[in-house]
Amino acid sequence: MNITRYINTTYLVMGLIYTVLFHGVWLFSTQFEIISGTVSWYLPAGVRLAAFLLLPLASWPLLLFSEKLTHFILFHPGGVLDNTAFLSGSVGWYLVHLFISPAVVCGCAYIFRRRFAAPYIDNVRSTLSTLAFGVLISVALGAVFLGRRAIELQTDVAAFLSILFDFSLGDFVGIIVLCPLLFALYTRQYIDKNESTLFITVGTWSLTLVFSSYLYSQNINISYQIKYLAVFPALFLSYRYAVFGSALSCSLIGITAFVVASQSSLPPIEHQFYILALCVSCLILGSSINQSSKLNKKLARNNEHLEIAVQNAQALAAKLVVVQEDERKRLSRDLHDDFGHRIVDLKLQLSLVNSSKDHDLLISKIDALYQAMKKSIGGLRPSGIDTLPIESVIERSDIITTLKRANIDFSLNLIGTPINFKPDQKIHIYRIVQEAVTNSIKYANAKTLSIDISYKSQSATFAVTDDGEGIPETTEDSGKFKPTLGLLSMKERAKLMDGTLNISHNYPMGTVIRLSISANNIQ
Repeated sequence: MNITRYINTTYLVMGLIYTVLFHGVWLFSTQFEIISGTVSWYLPAGVRLAAFLLLPLASWPLLLFSEKLTHFILFHPGGVLDNTAFLSGSVGWYLVHLFISPAVVCGCAYIFRRRFAAPYIDNVRSTLSTLAFGVLISVALGAVFLGRRAIELQTDVAAFLSILFDFSLGDFVGIIVLCPLLFALYTRQYIDKNESTLFITVGTWSLTLVFSSYLYSQNINISYQIKYLAVFPALFLSYRYAVFGSALSCSLIGITAFVVASQSSLPPIEHQFYILALCVSCLILGSSINQSSKLNKKLARNNEHLEIAVQNAQALAAKLVVVQEDERKRLSRDLHDDFGHRIVDLKLQLSLVNSSKDHDLLISKIDALYQAMKKSIGGLRPSGIDTLPIESVIERSDIITTLKRANIDFSLNLIGTPINFKPDQKIHIYRIVQEAVTNSIKYANAKTLSIDISYKSQSATFAVTDDGEGIPETTEDSGKFKPTLGLLSMKERAKLMDGTLNISHNYPMGTVIRLSISANNIQ
């Protein structure tokens, strides 16, 4: 066993600070408790719980050693305080104070720390668990300390349980008044908003308590009003400053209860339950606000990542469309320049060979092959797309041929003065119109269809309207409309031109697909 692990300068300082704070608030608590009728709290319980939940496990031996050693120095006969009431000479006293109670504290704190991490009051679940743990350890220590005395004095069970309730309640009040603030300070749960509001609120609260004491000295008692007016700043601090605000409120609530208790004749238990009710409310509110804030920040980060992913996906889709068109253009050019030249050359050579038995048949097959190649080229890149207006390209393209073959009554309407588009804009317009017509034929079972091209001074509009079955509003799987790959491609092409694609799907009244391009985006 390496003893240096437990004894070093840092742990010695921790033990010294813990001892000074523990016995300092102990003296503070006991001095106030001798005033008749005041609130009963045991503040050292809050210091002890905070220390054993926050400080390293390896520091625990020095914490216990310094606490017990200081206790003996203060209260042994001839000591600083020389109060044998807190230093019994019985074997049971030494057994409880030196072994059983430290074992209870360390065992319970160790189990709790394995499941929860500091600051313990940063979300609703950990806050409720910490409060429950505070109740548990208060009852456990009360049972140990009072049990020893009950056995020695042969106290009956009813009296023992009554005393245990008062002891545990005082311990838990001390925990809830002091422990949350120590949690917040040690784990640096500081505020990140305007501090002036905090100072004004706390200052006003404190001045109100001072004013109440002054009025009481003048035989004017407003303690009842002060007690319940304190609810508002307590809840405000918890709401605005979350963990730190609720922790600070708990300490101020304890001070308020003591001031009010010193000015009233109510029994201490009335003030104890006031402290517990308001402190628990503040802690739950503060932890809820903190938890909500963290979730909102996490959601905002996820939204940022999602937006970046969407932007990347859109950029990739746009790049794919451009690459696809470039590849189609290259294939069209290669087919026309290479294979077209070879077919024409082959046909010319065959025409010179008059003796060939299958001359006419071969010429016919070559003509068919050439026409098939021209059709493929037209599918890859429409004829005239680089030189003719877009309405002329559509009029002489496979779009019209496909409509005729499908026996659909169609019309191509032009309104306004044609505009010269860039070649890449024309290919996007053509593909959108082509996809809209294809969808009407394949899925809508349309009988009539119109392609309307409208040119205005500020915009150009291309609309494909059919009387088919339309696009259904819902699907059986999710109950929501799911765009097809073709529709997504049309929308991406519209974005590439900074245009707007509107799809009206009033099932079963047909479909209108309208592409609008602002004049600012036209050459």
